[in-house]
Order: sequence, then structure tokens, then C-alpha cells
Amino acid sequence: MSAALGKWSVRLATAAVAIAAAGCRAELETEPLLLPIDRDHQSADPALAVEPRSGNLLLGWIAGAGEVWTLYVARSRDGGASWSAPAVVAGGPGTPNEVHPHGESSPRLVVAPGGRVAIAWPQSIPVAGRKWPATTLRLARSTDGGATWSRPITLNDDSASAAPVSHQFHGAAWQGDSGLLVAWLDERHTQEELAAAGGVEPPGGEPDATIYAAVSSDFGRTWARNVRLWGKVCPCCRVSLARGPTGAVSAAWRQHFDGSVRDVVLAAVAAGPADPPRRVHADEWAYPGCPHTGPALAASADGWLHTAWYSGKPGVSGIFYRRLRAMPADSTGPLVDVSRAEHVPTAHATVLALADGGALVAYDVGRAGARVIRLARISAAGQRVAETTVPGSAGGAYPQLVRTGWETAVLAYTVTAGEQRTVRVARVRLPL
Repeated sequence: MSAALGKWSVRLATAAVAIAAAGCRAELETEPLLLPIDRDHQSADPALAVEPRSGNLLLGWIAGAGEVWTLYVARSRDGGASWSAPAVVAGGPGTPNEVHPHGESSPRLVVAPGGRVAIAWPQSIPVAGRKWPATTLRLARSTDGGATWSRPITLNDDSASAAPVSHQFHGAAWQGDSGLLVAWLDERHTQEELAAAGGVEPPGGEPDATIYAAVSSDFGRTWARNVRLWGKVCPCCRVSLARGPTGAVSAAWRQHFDGSVRDVVLAAVAAGPADPPRRVHADEWAYPGCPHTGPALAASADGWLHTAWYSGKPGVSGIFYRRLRAMPADSTGPLVDVSRAEHVPTAHATVLALADGGALVAYDVGRAGARVIRLARISAAGQRVAETTVPGSAGGAYPQLVRTGWETAVLAYTVTAGEQRTVRVARVRLPL
């Protein structure tokens, strides 16, 4: 062990003992960061990623006015203190349906070593007679760290042979050494199932979706045929993907169980037949519809998977957290009620695995039910050791988190005030 690392370990242990002895919670401090975003336009749906070797921070977002929106990406080499000029990925004048804000189906950014970057988003397709537009799942890639981008491609391979349906609510991850994996909620079989049922929709009018995936072995240059993974999926709750320490990818989503129960499940994304999902926790939340709130998932270097999610079960609603081992299946940590009350309105969470075995959870509901961004640090033992409301985050929703150092993370979210939407980013200082 190096001298510097030895000093860090002593400091970490000493701080942990001091906090435990004090019997109180340390504060999470946040500092707003300036962004390279045109203030004359609205902005929404931030996506964050950190380049594995350089530690550079990348930010994607959608900005625009009226019906025209553009997808941008910028890079920071100093943890968000300064930014490169934004690069246009897709959208803009002449492509009114290419990109659009959609918190639960916002863009997902993936970064791998060697300047490889990819971003995936849904493209709207208006269809006569449909309540909501159809969507195709789009992707662009960069090989120079996000400075220039390829032309967008469509990932779902049924577009030319079937009626337009929904392909969105997606996750994306770097897989193995050079792989790229994108998974989404797909309705190509939903229409077949409705036809077989005589066109009668289930109670609530929300038929199930199926999780499909697209896999590339060369980080998006070429793609294999789409793979059907899991069925009976809540149709508008995002699937989340997380890369583990070996390069394998796990997925979390909201499954539709009997009785309209919509609990969170977890499974490995295997090369062969899909692994059977296992419940993260038996919330037994019955909801005859689609709540638009999928789970968050993060993997740590020690092999744990960290999950955070919303449950709206009457009397015990709120944001919950749990960590589980990828293998064996029965190795789990305690259930943590991050924010629990008699009635907590629908909320959205994200989770970041920390080096000490714990996690940082961000979510978009306050103790009184108002839309605001909250942070909670969870210890490896399953205790809330620090929590705060982010200053100036009233109206904030759909938070995102990445770690930029031993003691720092970056938080991004969208604030809505009336008809105006604005992306905000803050540095989070993690108490030891």
C-alpha cells in the first residue's frame, strides 16, 4: 500500500469512527456549477458520465424552444468547473421529431476509454389514431471524446416490417472491453397480444411491454439483431442498466405481477437465454396503470448492486434502497426507507455506489411532498448517515448522479417553473 493510500485509509477510518461516536449525521454540501447552456432557450433531461481513465466529466442535455429541440454534449476536464463548447449530436431545425424532453425516457450517455462515447434517445413518430406518438430508439457515437458525432441510427430492428409502436424507456451501458448494450421497453408484441384478446385493453388501459436489447461488440460500429429478454414489464417505467467490475451488465425494471402488483426486479443480462428476474423487495404495490417511475441501479467495485426506487403502496409509500450481491442470489442488505410517509407522491430516484460500500441516493420529493431534490447517504450497514435538501432545487425532478472523486460527486436535474424548464448541475461534497 502506498503512503498516500495508507493516509487516506486512516483518514476514512478515523472519520467513520468519529461520526459513529457522535451519534449524529454529517451534512452533504452542494455547490452549483455553471453550464455551457444558452439561457435564451429551455433545457431539460441531463445525462452524466465519467470517462474511466481520464476522469473527465461528460454532460448531455436537450435544449430548444417551441417544437424544435437539439441534443448536445459537452466535456469538463475539471469536474464541472469549466466546459468545452457544446457539440450538437442530433435534432435542431428541420428535424422537429428527432429529440424531445421526456424525463422518464431521457437520453442515456455511455463513456468508455479511448475517447469512445455513445448516447441513446427516443425519436417521436406521430401516428394517426394513437393517443401517444410511436417511438424509435436512436443512437449516435463519437470516437473523439464527444467533439464530433456520427449520424444517428435506429436500434430497434422492427421499424421496416411492422406498424409503428413504442421503443423507449431505455438504459445503456458499456459491456466487456468494447461492447455496447442498450435495452428498452418494446411494444412490438403488445399489439399482437391485444389483437389476440379481441382488441380489449386490460384495466387501466396499459398493456404490458417486453424488454428488448441491442448489442454491439465494437462500441456501436456494427450491431447484432435485437434480442428479446423479458416480458410482463410495466410499460412506461424505465429499465436501468449497470456495468459490474468484470464488465458484465445487470438490469433492473418494474415487473407486472398478478393483481396489478408492480414491484422492482433484477437480473443479469446474459449472452444466452435471459436469466430469470428476482424481486428486489416484495413491496406488493398494486397499481392498475403505469406510474412512470422505474428503478435506479448502480454497481460497485466489490460486486454489490445498489438499487433505489419509488413505491406508492398506501401507508408505506416513498423512496427505498437496498443492495444485493449479483451472486449468490440470496445475499442482500437491509431495506432502507430513504423517505417514507403515509402518502408520498410519485417520485424518481437515482443511486451512486460509493467506495466505502455505501451509496448516495438522490430523489425528487421533499418530506412534505413538494417537488424538490433531496440527497441521502447510506452506509454499508444500511443506515442514513447524511441527508439534505439541495438549495434552490424547488421544482426539480429526475436527478442524475456520477462520482468525480473520493469526496465529490456531480448531481444534475431539471427544474420546471411554469412553462420554463432549466437544467441545473451541482457538485456534491461527500462527508466521510
